[in-house]
Amino acid sequence: MGNAGKIIGVLGLALLFSPIDEVAAGALERAMLGKSTIVDLTQAQREDPAAAAYEPRRDSPEEGKDGGPGHRPLRWGERATHLELATTSSGGAATVAQIPPRNLLGLAVVVDIAASVARKSDYRASVADLQAWERKHGRIPRRAVVLLYTGWSSRWEDPARYMNLDAQGLPQVPGFSPGAVAFLAADREVLGVGMDAWGPEPTASDGVLVKLRPGAWQLLNLTNLDRLPAKGAKLVIAPLRLEAGSAPARVVAILP
Repeated sequence: MGNAGKIIGVLGLALLFSPIDEVAAGALERAMLGKSTIVDLTQAQREDPAAAAYEPRRDSPEEGKDGGPGHRPLRWGERATHLELATTSSGGAATVAQIPPRNLLGLAVVVDIAASVARKSDYRASVADLQAWERKHGRIPRRAVVLLYTGWSSRWEDPARYMNLDAQGLPQVPGFSPGAVAFLAADREVLGVGMDAWGPEPTASDGVLVKLRPGAWQLLNLTNLDRLPAKGAKLVIAPLRLEAGSAPARVVAILP
C-alpha cells in the first residue's frame, strides 16, 4: 500500500471510531447531541377531540339543505396542527401517504406579518411582503417552506378569539393572498407554506391549495414561530401517513 493509501486508511479509521461530535456533524446529528436548539411548532391536541372547546363554533359557511347558507362542524384534524395537500389531477401526490419523505424535510423561511395582523385581523400576506423579506434576507430558496408568523397562536386557548367569526359566521383570520401563493409556487418552487393560524376551506378561486404546485402542501395551526430566525432553521414534518388529503402532523424546527 502506498503512502496515499495509508493516509486514506488512517482517516477512514479516525472517522469510524471518532465520537460524532468530533466529526463534521449535520443539523440532525447536532440536535441529537444537544448542540442545537429544537423548537416544537406543534399545538398540543386535546385528548378527547369530541369534547374540544372548538366544537360549538363553526367555520366557513356551506350551502344548507334548503339552498340557504349553512355551517359544518370543524373537523378534528382541522383543530390540530395539520398538513393539507394541494389538489392535483396528475403528476403529484394524491394523498398525504404518497408524499415522498424527502419532501417533508425543508428549510424554513419565516415572514413576520404580526404588525400588519395587529392592525387588520384578516390581513393577507402579499407579494410585496415576500419581496420585502427577500430584500433583507436574500432570495427565497427553491424547495423552502415559507411560514407566516402572524401572532395568531396567542389566541389558541380562547376558541372564540382563535376562530374569530364575524356576525355572518365568516372567519376573520390572517393568511396568504392568492397572489403570494402563486408567486411562491411558480417563481420560487417552494415545498409548502404554513402559518400559526387556521384557514377556512379553500375555494376554487382564491384558496391556498389550488394555487400551490401539485404535491405541495400547507401547514396550519403552528405555534412558536416567533422563536425561529428569519432563515436558517431546518424543518422536520411528520404527518400521519393517511390515504387522505390532510393529516395531523408533528412539526419541529432545528435552529442553526
